[in-house]
Formats: sequence, C-alpha cells, structure tokens
Amino acid sequence: MEVLGTAASLLGMRSAAVAQDAQISLLKKAMDTEGAAAVKLLDSLALPLATEGSLGRNVNTYA
Repeated sequence: MEVLGTAASLLGMRSAAVAQDAQISLLKKAMDTEGAAAVKLLDSLALPLATEGSLGRNVNTYA
C-alpha cells in the first residue's frame, strides 16, 4: 500500500509541475503581447522633431 501512496503522490507532483509550466508559458506570452502593445502605443505618440524653420530646433539655456 505504501508504494501506491508514493506513486500517487509522485504523479500528483508531476501534474502540478506541468500545470505550473503551462501557466508560466501563458504568462510569458501575455507579457510579450503587452510589451509589444506598449511599444506600439509609445511609437504612435512620438512627435517628429523639427528639421526646418526657426522654431523647435534650438534650446536656449542660461546658467
């Protein structure tokens, strides 16, 4: 009987480890997706720098 209990315990731990691995994999995919969405959002908010004209090309600083 002790062997059956040990085997059942081992199988339970293995199935828990497989479930945990699946959850971690899903979390990593979700984080990658969120990261890509954040980069896309930040890129869409970036304004182009001025390259022509007199406004927006110089920074005046006084010490």
